[in-house]
Amino acid sequence: MIDIVLMMAQAAAPAAKPAPDARAAVVCVRAEKGGRRPLTFSGKLVGKRPQPGEFKLPLTPGSDVCNNLLRSKIATWNLEVTTSGFTACALPAPEFGQRVTYSAKAGARGLKCAQIAKSPIGTWK
Repeated sequence: MIDIVLMMAQAAAPAAKPAPDARAAVVCVRAEKGGRRPLTFSGKLVGKRPQPGEFKLPLTPGSDVCNNLLRSKIATWNLEVTTSGFTACALPAPEFGQRVTYSAKAGARGLKCAQIAKSPIGTWK
């Protein structure tokens, strides 16, 4: 009986929402072990004119590679994981104030990416 009450209380607890004034987000990508191709995590701000903040990071199997994304009023983040010979895996940009982790693996059927974790990071000012 107590277990049921605890489960109901956990289900009813509201999920932590990002602060409306959050100015950054963190995106991490973990290359799964067993992939035979080198993977690269890249991102850039896409707007009407060139923006600073473009990055291209090699992924190491089994470890997270993270990058801070700063909020921009005039551009949006374009994030992807790439490897030669496969179509790039597009990653959705997270809500600001969130830390999102994705897994990436290049297999026989192509490049696959999936969200594996999400948590609030609080406000950064």
